[in-house]
Amino acid sequence: MTSSTAGFRHAITGALALALAGCTAIPAPVAPPAPRPVAPTPTPTPLPTPTKSWKDRAVDSGAWRYDAASRTAAFVPTGSANPLLTMACSGEAIRLTSTLAGNVSLRTSAGTDQIRFDNGSANLGNRDPRLDKIAFSRGRFALETPSGGALTLPVQSEIGRVIEDCR
Repeated sequence: MTSSTAGFRHAITGALALALAGCTAIPAPVAPPAPRPVAPTPTPTPLPTPTKSWKDRAVDSGAWRYDAASRTAAFVPTGSANPLLTMACSGEAIRLTSTLAGNVSLRTSAGTDQIRFDNGSANLGNRDPRLDKIAFSRGRFALETPSGGALTLPVQSEIGRVIEDCR
């Protein structure tokens, strides 16, 4: 056998090998993954109906958390990530956000006032005396709905911080 015949055979063998290597199976189309079910939004638990005077009730368990970047104080109950009440500085006012609705009674050691919550929020001017009543109430304050639900929250420094940040 001559070298030209051997080279020809190698060329044919290489060409056949390349032709076979280029033959691949076309994959079957993969079905798109099923859409993930959207988790239902949890409905807020109704506020407990108080059986004692606001001064005699235990405060709701949890802690106030303050965020300087957003100028917000939030009371977060123990074992939950959803705050019961949020106080956020928004310009010249402080927005209170909660599951409360309607005319809510504010009870402090300085007396009783009303705060109107529409769609879960109320806006109080940054100089509103009700804010000072909350911040300086002795140990606790309460928000009570006409339907009987109530929040009894501790007074802590985070409340005063958000008020001062807004003034």
